[in-house]
Amino acid sequence: MSICNPIFAQSFEAEDAILSGGVTIDTYNSVSCAYMAGSGSIKFTANITSAGTYKLTIRAATPMGEKTQDLYVNDAHVGQVKFNSNSNWFDQNAGAVYLSAGNNTIEIRKSWGYMYFDKITLEEIPPNDYSTTDSLLVNTNSDEKTKNVYSYLRSQYGKNIISGQTSYWDELIAVAGKTPLVRAFDFQSYTVGYPYLWDNSVGGHTFGWTNNGATQKAIDWYKSTGEKGIVSFQWHWHSPFGGEVSTNTFYTSETTFDVSRAVTPGTAEYDDVIADIDSIASQLKRLQNAGVPVLWRPLHEAGGGWFWWGAKTAKDCLDLYDILYDRLTNYHQLNNLIWVWSSPEADWYPGNSKVDIIGYDSYPGEFVYSSQKSVFNQLYDIVEGKKMIAMTENGPIPDIDKCIDEDAMWLYFSSWNDLVAKQNSSEHIQQVFAHEYVITLDNVLSSSISGERIISSVFQIYPNPAADVLNIDFIGEPEPQGTISIINVEGKVILEQQFTDNKNLSVNVSQLQQGIYICSFYNGKEKAVLRFIKR
Repeated sequence: MSICNPIFAQSFEAEDAILSGGVTIDTYNSVSCAYMAGSGSIKFTANITSAGTYKLTIRAATPMGEKTQDLYVNDAHVGQVKFNSNSNWFDQNAGAVYLSAGNNTIEIRKSWGYMYFDKITLEEIPPNDYSTTDSLLVNTNSDEKTKNVYSYLRSQYGKNIISGQTSYWDELIAVAGKTPLVRAFDFQSYTVGYPYLWDNSVGGHTFGWTNNGATQKAIDWYKSTGEKGIVSFQWHWHSPFGGEVSTNTFYTSETTFDVSRAVTPGTAEYDDVIADIDSIASQLKRLQNAGVPVLWRPLHEAGGGWFWWGAKTAKDCLDLYDILYDRLTNYHQLNNLIWVWSSPEADWYPGNSKVDIIGYDSYPGEFVYSSQKSVFNQLYDIVEGKKMIAMTENGPIPDIDKCIDEDAMWLYFSSWNDLVAKQNSSEHIQQVFAHEYVITLDNVLSSSISGERIISSVFQIYPNPAADVLNIDFIGEPEPQGTISIINVEGKVILEQQFTDNKNLSVNVSQLQQGIYICSFYNGKEKAVLRFIKR
């Protein structure tokens, strides 16, 4: 369902398009159409009077089952379109595309292939309204810190794009020259079904819970940023049973675990699912007790079917989500969670009453920096403009100028591990992180990092960058007392020094490795932080 009324509408028949790679003109259910088998594409040409955003609807039939195809506009990849299984003709909302005045091409390229196409329809629609997002979290008992993070996200949505990264953290910072504001971690080792626990007695892996340090690392990092960084957690949920050791049992192909039984009380699957949720709750409670709000993203990419929680029906997965939400929110009283759902299918969406942010995991191919406008507007329609839309995983980081020009203002991006280096050029990474509409941790912590003194309301540090000695001058306090800490980007305290009755202090930083550090002052009540570069 589109929530916008069309200004202009025009249809284009598939049999009049440019058919290539073996796509043929055919007839299906008495309708003349194009048939795509195992290769090829269908390229439509649309002459547009005025540049703008156009809703794209594809009339199709999928008698051979669910299919996904790639969508290109003017030879640039803009996303994928998923078609549910349907032996009858149906209209598929393919989101929205940005078209220039004059001739434009809209091309459907084979990804899975093997389906019929009748026509496409373009309807001009108004720009997205970013001001209509829900002002309250779905958990009305959310704590104040979590509410404040959510309010901050809403204040940036539609105006700026927040930077994020999973692992490969230090390496990304070294290339970007700046630090992402969102840092994502994973809970995958915190259940008894984790298949990579090392057992010295057998000289190999076994199943078992293990603390990989992710929870504490997240707490330490959050504290090291002066509580300005934003912590995100996903959960690659290894199946409670049904798989083999040393395999990724969160994949459907690596386990026989049945999600339909997991949502049925009284089954072994149900009992084990509850036990796993309780295990993860213990880690989320650690974060809550430490005062850390969390962008919480469970059951990701459910509609793709490649994870066991999405291996059956949408109802099974949504029932599991309901169990998870109820158990964490009501039973465990976790009030530090911002609930993030990342699967782009309308029939797999839990609903606006159970989700705070909707997301999309974007992997269009290396060095493809498109705005993913088509998918963005598919999500916008699903949530009726009521939820913020994030790029919750990505290989290539989208071109920020294209996002702005094409009205696809993702709340944040979150590059996946070392794909940020493999699927983005160093130049592109640097351009993104230097963009005036991209928010980094550096933006939040200080106005700049330069050769000038950086001043907070409590103290100032210089020179910056520093090679041998970092000078610290206190401002205003007649007798400052507290602890000065030098912290690396992993949140580890490298140096620590007590500060007593002296308004000036010099810290020897000559032995530090080159990089970005945080200088923190804590007096038992308040914390102030500034960032500096060790040269």
